[in-house]
Amino acid sequence: MIDSTVVQKLSRLLHYVQRFGDHNYELLGELTGIENVENVLSNLKVLVGPSPKFRSLGLSLFHTTIKLSRDSKLQPLDFYYLFDGMIIASLKDVLTSDTIVLDVVFPRGRWDFVQILELMSERGLISDYKTYLEYKKEVYPVDYSMFNFETLTFEKVILDKPREPFQLPDLTDDFKPDWIDLYTLGKKQADPLRSWDEIAESIGVTTDEVIHHYFDHVVGKGLVDAFYTYLGKTDFRMSLIVNDTNEEIARELSRIVTLLRISYLHNDKIYAFIVGQNHMLVSILDFINSLSSKYNFAYEVYVHPLSPPMRYVISSSIPYEHFTKDNKWSITLRELKDNFEKELNRILSERSKL
Repeated sequence: MIDSTVVQKLSRLLHYVQRFGDHNYELLGELTGIENVENVLSNLKVLVGPSPKFRSLGLSLFHTTIKLSRDSKLQPLDFYYLFDGMIIASLKDVLTSDTIVLDVVFPRGRWDFVQILELMSERGLISDYKTYLEYKKEVYPVDYSMFNFETLTFEKVILDKPREPFQLPDLTDDFKPDWIDLYTLGKKQADPLRSWDEIAESIGVTTDEVIHHYFDHVVGKGLVDAFYTYLGKTDFRMSLIVNDTNEEIARELSRIVTLLRISYLHNDKIYAFIVGQNHMLVSILDFINSLSSKYNFAYEVYVHPLSPPMRYVISSSIPYEHFTKDNKWSITLRELKDNFEKELNRILSERSKL
């Protein structure tokens, strides 16, 4: 059994990893008193991925729920191609047969992607959709003091008290990211284990340039607001939409130990992004239901298993391929529609051969 003092040190280390990332070993060592931080993180097999601050990247985030038509054969991966890569998550619900949840990112001030949803509706691929713009986001660090580092499981699902979100200062100071910043961030999102050398080679710059842009710009200028940190097996992702923006509800939801993000949406809704292990599912659902009774709100909840891979969950990075070397987001409505037609024809052709 791991000593309680060791558990406290490890949970503190993972707290700071979620705040600062997993590369500044000297800083993490100073904050935690752990001398061999790099070895500790390596032995734990911690997976760390940056959470982009979309506003600083010139992007908006939209949460969209889609009802598939009865005869639709669309799968989560299809939506990635039909939207020309402008999504960061495509999630199929396991509790129903017809619901897809999309996290769409698009250049700020534009809603062009809704035209693709309209085309899907006209073609009979979807029967209904609702899309909501995020105007505020809170990122919550997972409390690993409730984690069993031997079995790699969470022993407590609902905390006794709410957690506090990371309140990060705005460090951008009118800083505008360039294409190397965007490509480096996107590629690190896509594969957190990808080396700096591999990233540099893939975009045609030096390793020193990549490292400089990541630490001095992406991290140093606040283009990320936290680092999602995964330890042990994660079995599902959950999307919760609450028809109320009461901040007390958000605070209560933060008691779910693996709630990662709360988005405040136009149309007076809250979107909660939760992950979990199988043994946590019923406890989380029961807690949400009890909150609904206490605060008298309606909600929608969708569960997306991570296994088998690609069946229910498709995650992707920011669409850095659409960011030009002139440091601008470049995608037009005509390009979106042309891509939609091309990809839809491909998908339908492939499905007809099955």
